[in-house]
Amino acid sequence: MSKELKPPVFKRGGSKFIMESLLTSCDNNYVDYFRKVPNTVDIYTLRVVKLASTFTIDIAVRVLKTKRVMYKVDNLDGCQFLTNPLMNRVFGPIYKRIIVNGSFFSCPIRPGVYYIRNEGSVDMLPSFQPPGRYQITIRVRMHESKAPFVIELLWIYNVVRIK
Repeated sequence: MSKELKPPVFKRGGSKFIMESLLTSCDNNYVDYFRKVPNTVDIYTLRVVKLASTFTIDIAVRVLKTKRVMYKVDNLDGCQFLTNPLMNRVFGPIYKRIIVNGSFFSCPIRPGVYYIRNEGSVDMLPSFQPPGRYQITIRVRMHESKAPFVIELLWIYNVVRIK
């Protein structure tokens, strides 16, 4: 009998944040694969096949139905962030929570297999959101790549008022 996994639910204030799904993609050039590790709840693996000397991170929170942008950060310098992630009050604590077995990234990111935990995403959400369905898109981009991103994470979540 298989155990059905329920989506993570986080409570904050008068709302519940229900993390419905996480989709991952990669360019198959700099990153060969990016997928969930079988038989785990929240561990993902990616294989970097080319040296990543510099990269940027784009983050956007949108209303799922209308695609209206609620929050956006473009061109966050990835190497500067990795040098001192705690300097960024929003993303630093998230970075610490997603690392598996203390395997912190550093620039340049060398070819190899890396693991991250799908955790801490609720910390990225605005502190107040009206009820509805939303998506968070995180794209890691490299100037050397012709693809629109090297890796992409797409979270879908639902905000429900607690009664």
